[in-house]
Amino acid sequence: MTQFGDTWGSSIVKDLIETDAPNAISWWPQTFGWQVVALIGLTLVCRRLYFAWRLYQHNQYRRDAIAWLNLLPPFEQLSAQPIYRQLPNLVRKTALGGYKRTEIATLSADEWTQWLSKQCPQAKFEDIGFTLHELAYDSALEVTTAQMTKLINQIRIWIEQHRGEYD
Repeated sequence: MTQFGDTWGSSIVKDLIETDAPNAISWWPQTFGWQVVALIGLTLVCRRLYFAWRLYQHNQYRRDAIAWLNLLPPFEQLSAQPIYRQLPNLVRKTALGGYKRTEIATLSADEWTQWLSKQCPQAKFEDIGFTLHELAYDSALEVTTAQMTKLINQIRIWIEQHRGEYD
């Protein structure tokens, strides 16, 4: 039932018998020593993945805080934007996500801003610490757009770069 018949093709390969392909080569090591090395390597990779996942889960508080900052409307006047008065609470809540409550609960005013600066030297709260502290308490506080922009930038830097107790 061949289409070309028996005489089709070269007479040289007419009686050629095709051999079977070899079995697939296993990726699993064949000797006991290499099996132990492979298991140790696999264990180390799984351990590394587990700790990376735990760190990702632990840093959820950072991602939530940054998402909250990203949702802030443009700042024009503090009196028209009461949501900006929640910035000190955001910083405190973020700090509670990465440090012990007993370490943070007693801090206020200058101690608080010094502690923030100590935990993240890249964030400079010395010149804007008063604004951060008074923002939550003084409803008549006048804050310029430049001051608020600087404060938000420093808060963002602190959230992203502070080294928590569990980092």
